[in-house]
Amino acid sequence: MDLLKHARELYEAGRMHDALEAAQAACDRAPKDPGAWALLGRVSRHTGMPAASDDAFRRAAQLDNRLASPHRVQPERFQALVDEALAGLAPDARRRLQGTTVRVHALPAVDQVRAGVDPDALTLRERSPHDVLVLFQVNHENRCGGEEALRALVVRSLARA
Repeated sequence: MDLLKHARELYEAGRMHDALEAAQAACDRAPKDPGAWALLGRVSRHTGMPAASDDAFRRAAQLDNRLASPHRVQPERFQALVDEALAGLAPDARRRLQGTTVRVHALPAVDQVRAGVDPDALTLRERSPHDVLVLFQVNHENRCGGEEALRALVVRSLARA
């Protein structure tokens, strides 16, 4: 089986430490594959290795100029971006979120991933017992190379919810 595909399957199944080993092996086997390095970056975040994660993302961006290194912000700054986006939502999006509590979490928890949540999900809507919309900060940052891109992605995430 393709090592990168295997690593991705382990990651999506919530087997993060096994996925980490497989992603590292995929990078060792194909050191010029930006997809392998990007996956290693995502898996490393889920296993609590932020420095290794950012190194892997930088390597992916060096190999493929269409990829940007993630733009990291403090949790307080991300919350401010969410608050700004909420205040500026169009009326129809505001109506859809009426009565919804918006929360920020770093990443989906491993038990959520094992239950079927995409480990790279931007949001998660929980409707029981209360309507809650969770935005995953790290997954937003992973897709954005700068502050403006991050701001725009937060707005899109809230508008689609």
